[in-house]
Amino acid sequence: MKRIYLVYLSVITVAFILAGCAKVKEDIPVIPSVSVHAEGIMQKSSPNFHGKLISNNNWDMKQCQSCHAANYSGGTTGSTCLTCHSQPAGPEACNTCHGDFRNPAVIYPPQDTKNNTDPSVRGVGAHRLHLNETLMTNGKLVDCSTCHNVPPAFNSPGHIDNSPHAELIFSGLAAKKTNVPGTMNYTASQPTIEPNPQYDYEKIECSNTYCHGAFKNGNENNVVKWTDGANGAKCGSCHGDVLTGNPAPGGNHPPSPNCGGCHADVVESDGAGGFRIKDKTKHINGLLNVFGSEREY
Repeated sequence: MKRIYLVYLSVITVAFILAGCAKVKEDIPVIPSVSVHAEGIMQKSSPNFHGKLISNNNWDMKQCQSCHAANYSGGTTGSTCLTCHSQPAGPEACNTCHGDFRNPAVIYPPQDTKNNTDPSVRGVGAHRLHLNETLMTNGKLVDCSTCHNVPPAFNSPGHIDNSPHAELIFSGLAAKKTNVPGTMNYTASQPTIEPNPQYDYEKIECSNTYCHGAFKNGNENNVVKWTDGANGAKCGSCHGDVLTGNPAPGGNHPPSPNCGGCHADVVESDGAGGFRIKDKTKHINGLLNVFGSEREY
């Protein structure tokens, strides 16, 4: 009898304990979600927008990775960055910081790293005129590496540093040599033109580049301002007469103003007594196009 009593007592005790636990569980308050970020972290117009915070921290992404994982897939927070930053490189894609956020093919300003889009701002300037096929008026598309050392990855040495501006390190087409001995159009009485491209950070000006006149029979002293104008260089600025706009080059070039007579693949009549570029890929491309053939010069 005593044993039966103990069994009943145990059952009743357990029932009371479970009932008490159930009540305690029901009374536990819901813990509100806590964010380590200030309000507006996802709003571009907010001073607390995460892009602005990262920019102010000299683009150091380590703090982001400490919570969201090295590949930004969620990490300890469980909140992935890849929903918005859906490109293969995630937040480290080139166009996240400069270019079109929605188009990974456009990795050049506008917009720049400070969200500027006005061409009068040095971070924007003439990027589109050099790199946008629709807007480019006079020459072929320019590769980024012509003016910059292009990093293979976001964290490559030299990409993010304490420099107040983007470094201009010219190569390729910008430094193209012309009137080189052994080429078909070499002229022994003229020197070989070997540009030494320079960029003046104070004046925001480019000088001594093949692209803007430092070539055989070109205007070697031509200086262009990075933030000037919306239509690009005019005929006569890189070769010919800057004052009159006559595009006929100097030196040993024939003085004929009929550009299309010899360079029909490149230019055509504009219907108003002048000429316009017919095929931009054959203009300012490092080759001399004469009577339908392209050659070194």
